[in-house]
Amino acid sequence: MNNINILLLGDEDWNDIYEIPEHVQVDYFSDVIEPIPIIYDLVILDRDISLAEYKNLVNCTRAYCLYATENVRMKNNTQKYYERKIGKRLYTGDVNAFMAETVNDYFPNPYGERMHPDYLTVNQMFEGEVEFNGNFDLRLKGDFGDDYTQILYWKNNLPIFEGQTLDLFLEHLKTENVKVKLRVIQFYNGSVGDVQQIWEYSDEELDEVIHVENHMAQGPIFVSVLAKGEGELRFISLHTRHSRHDIGFFLPGGDRTITSMKEEMFYYFDPGDLKPPLAVYFSGYRKQEGFEGYYMMRGLGCPFLLVTDPRLEGGAFYLGDKEFEDSIVRTIRGYMRRLQFQSNQLIFSGASMGTFGSLYYGCDLQPHALILGKPLANLGNVAKNERIGRVGIFPTSLDLLLKNYQGLGEEQIEQFNERFWEKFRKANWTHSKFIISYLYEDDYDKDAYPDILSNMRSEGVQIYGKGTHGRHNDNTQEVMNWFKGQYRKVLREDFGRKI
Repeated sequence: MNNINILLLGDEDWNDIYEIPEHVQVDYFSDVIEPIPIIYDLVILDRDISLAEYKNLVNCTRAYCLYATENVRMKNNTQKYYERKIGKRLYTGDVNAFMAETVNDYFPNPYGERMHPDYLTVNQMFEGEVEFNGNFDLRLKGDFGDDYTQILYWKNNLPIFEGQTLDLFLEHLKTENVKVKLRVIQFYNGSVGDVQQIWEYSDEELDEVIHVENHMAQGPIFVSVLAKGEGELRFISLHTRHSRHDIGFFLPGGDRTITSMKEEMFYYFDPGDLKPPLAVYFSGYRKQEGFEGYYMMRGLGCPFLLVTDPRLEGGAFYLGDKEFEDSIVRTIRGYMRRLQFQSNQLIFSGASMGTFGSLYYGCDLQPHALILGKPLANLGNVAKNERIGRVGIFPTSLDLLLKNYQGLGEEQIEQFNERFWEKFRKANWTHSKFIISYLYEDDYDKDAYPDILSNMRSEGVQIYGKGTHGRHNDNTQEVMNWFKGQYRKVLREDFGRKI
């Protein structure tokens, strides 16, 4: 069980009143006269706060991690603090249950991973067609029988601890006449065959995230799929994440969208000080699921939005069908409306894969600035370079090409490149500035920066470029230091922030 640290501000020490679990540390303050040097997992107010306390508390409190009891009357400073941190109410009569249950969802270290098709084993008795498409998906076609039988399973077991809940999402597609179930078997810890408990989830339940709640002892779980009917099945990934129940995905407040093709995206919004700009950061390629750049963006002080793509091995570069791409634009616009911000109060940013998301959706939203580290624009070329210039370094680029264009030939490569540039050339960048750090010997896409210059059709655009030597995965620290420095410069010079 994770240790959870809570700051309590009020007139009574709850350690003397309520039942506090051993893994929960409640630090009681009767007043806060100095800035708090650490960030707490939770902050609880049991009285209103002064202006000085507001200033001392604001930096130690995460958004979505503030609770106020009925003793808080929401006077000026308290109301401002509550709104900035998107607080919730807690009634003192519910504190024991809150400490025993809800607090556990505020664990400090989020975790998620994908189990891809190469982790799968197909039942040897299945007589239909079996096709692996790179590391993108596994397709089964044929007669699965009239009754549910195991059709495949994942080779690796998953750990689940006592009192823990795992979120599982089976990214799959199927034809209408096929039905599936997910079976989860937990073994006793240290055993290879003694079953502790079994869960089964129906075809309908698998359209959503399922919660595997372990109220028994720690022990590994074995996951398999049962199927019946005749038709085609596609298995893309089994996503497993440490659950926060309804508190959020990955981080408290983390939000999720999903399309009719079962493609997910995740967002985390922090209102900061509610003043412009809204800084949007697209996560780079990452095998572990979750958000990237939280502390960096939080340190800027302004509202920020983290965007992460959980598809393929480490992300699918934020590309999808119209429904998928429209949902990204719609989500960002929704946060702009919430803040009452315009495009000239918007910054897009990212590194590596995140630069493509920034550039691609920048075409739709025309942000004030795009701050990019190691830009990637020619995704067809990124895949092409896997064959000769960068053998075996980034095979996901081939999965990406296969996913979007169902082939790996020169025609598909050119189509993939042009997909971005056609959109880029049509966009109005007149009121945007580009701040780009690129690498001269980039073995993913060495032409990204010069191609941005040559494909720019808008007038009056400001473009700042800084080139350094190295391949794509070199010089990361230098690039990111420059990236953060440019962020602070834009906030100071363009938005009058003292940072």
